[in-house]
Amino acid sequence: MDIIFIFLGGAVGALLRYLILQLFKPYPLNVIGVLIVNLLGCFIIGFVTYLAIKRYHIISRNMKMFLTVGFAGGFTTFSAFTHPVIEMFLRHHYMYAVLNMFVSVIIGLIFVSWGMNCGYYLMNHLIRSKKIAKQDY
Repeated sequence: MDIIFIFLGGAVGALLRYLILQLFKPYPLNVIGVLIVNLLGCFIIGFVTYLAIKRYHIISRNMKMFLTVGFAGGFTTFSAFTHPVIEMFLRHHYMYAVLNMFVSVIIGLIFVSWGMNCGYYLMNHLIRSKKIAKQDY
């Protein structure tokens, strides 16, 4: 059953990535679009991972597979990150290449952490408002 959810999530993620990249197509090498896609993907992975790790029963296994392996896997792509970096190096834009790598990796890690923190604060809010049982926490 996981395969179906991964397949559907990947299709939705890839299509959304394509649409977002089209919005930023006028920019050189589409670096901004790739950065936005990758950072959003990092946030989603962090958020879903936190909820799954804490076993809040809010996200089913199928939904976790859909969102992380499928959607985020199809939405983000390492090749879309590396291709512009190589082109920047070939065009002797070393500062931009290194800046893009730094921002993508470091800010990406920050976005994963941010997603996990948002998951934590969401759960605290739901617990305080008694929308989920205390034993789930």
